[in-house]
Amino acid sequence: MPEPGRTFVRNWLWFGSLLRGLGFDAGPVRTLGFLRALTLIDPANESDLRTVVRAHFARRREDHPVLDRALTLFLARASALESAAEGPAGSEAGSEVSDWPADAARQLSVLDGDETVDDAEELPVASFSATDRLRHKDFDTMTDAELSEIRRLIRIMRIPAGLRRSRRFKRGGDERLDLRQLLRNSLRFGGEPLQFSFRRPRLKSRPLVLICDISGSMERYTRVLLNFAYAIENATDRVEAFVFATRLTRITRMLRSHDADAALDRVTSAVQDWSGGTRIGEAIATFNRRYGRRVLAHGATVVLISDGWDRGDPRELRDAVAHLQRSCYRLIWMNPLMGAADYEPLTMGLQAALPYVDDFLPCHDLASLEALGRLLLETQVRRPVRRQAQIVA
Repeated sequence: MPEPGRTFVRNWLWFGSLLRGLGFDAGPVRTLGFLRALTLIDPANESDLRTVVRAHFARRREDHPVLDRALTLFLARASALESAAEGPAGSEAGSEVSDWPADAARQLSVLDGDETVDDAEELPVASFSATDRLRHKDFDTMTDAELSEIRRLIRIMRIPAGLRRSRRFKRGGDERLDLRQLLRNSLRFGGEPLQFSFRRPRLKSRPLVLICDISGSMERYTRVLLNFAYAIENATDRVEAFVFATRLTRITRMLRSHDADAALDRVTSAVQDWSGGTRIGEAIATFNRRYGRRVLAHGATVVLISDGWDRGDPRELRDAVAHLQRSCYRLIWMNPLMGAADYEPLTMGLQAALPYVDDFLPCHDLASLEALGRLLLETQVRRPVRRQAQIVA
C-alpha cells in the first residue's frame, strides 16, 4: 500500500490532470505551487481548499463554478474510497484516486447539470500515441469520425508560446555581475569585494498572435484550424487570434470559453466574410495599422495560416508581410497545401511574400501542428537570422 504522503500527492496530481482535460492551465509549475499551498492550509476545510484551487487555476470569474464542481466531485469520490478502504480519516489516507473506475472521469467532467462532455471519459488516458495513424493523415482525407477525434486531441494540446528575456533580473547564473549585492556583501568584510554575486534575466511567456485564413479555398481545413486556435487561446497566456477572408476580424474574446463548440459557433456567426474571397495583403495591412503596435509589443511571435491564394495585389501582400516581419519577433507562415508531395509555392502572392517569412511550414495534419510547438521552444530567446531582399518599388 502506498505511503499516506505519497498517496496524497498522487491524488492531487491526478486532480490536476483532470483540470487540464477540462481546458485549465494545470501544468507542472502551477500544480507544484498548488501542492505547496496545500501544506499551508487544512485540506479538510473545504472553503480554504476551494479558495486555493481558484487562486491557482482560475483565469477569470467564469471559471469558478467549473472548478468548484470538479473539486466537489473529486472530494466526494475520495471520501467514498476512503470509507470503502476503512482507512484512517484525513486527506492523506485511503485509496489512490488514480485507481478510480472508468466512470469517475465522466463524473468529474460534468459541466452543466447531468450533461457530460462528449469525450470526457477518454481525457485521463488521452495520448497521441494511441492515434499515431491519425497524426500523419491529411485533414482533407479524414472521415467525420476521424475529424471528431482529431478535434478532441487538438483541444487538449499544449502549444508553448516560447519564452523571452524580461528586463527584470533574479539571482543566479553567471551572465552578469550583481554590483548592488556585491557592495552589500562587501560590508561584512570591511568594504573588500570578496564575495561575488551574479544575476540573470527573468524569463517570461512570449506573446503569440494567430492569424487564420477562413476563405473558400481553406474551407476543408477551417474548422480544424479554428479548434487549434481555440486550444492555443485557452491553454496559453497572452494570445491574440484573428481570422480573415476579405476583411480582418479579431476573435480573441469569442474563443475564451470552456465550451469549444459554443465558442466556434460564436466565431462563425460573428464573421461576415466566412468562406468568401481572399485578400491576404489587405487583411495583414489592416492588422499592421489597427492592432500591430498593441499586440506585437514585447516581441510577439506571429503564426499566419493560409494557403496563399490571394485576389489582391502581390505588391501589397509583399509590403504588408515585410512590415509585419519587421514588427514581430518571428513570422511563421503555415500552409495546409504543403502536405502534397508535389506542392510548390507558385502563386504570385506567395512568391512575393516568402522572402520576408522566417519559417514556411505545413499544417495539414496533427504532426505538423505539434511541430509548431517544438519550433517555438527551439529559438525561445534569440530572434532568427533574417536574410531577405530589399523592397524595390
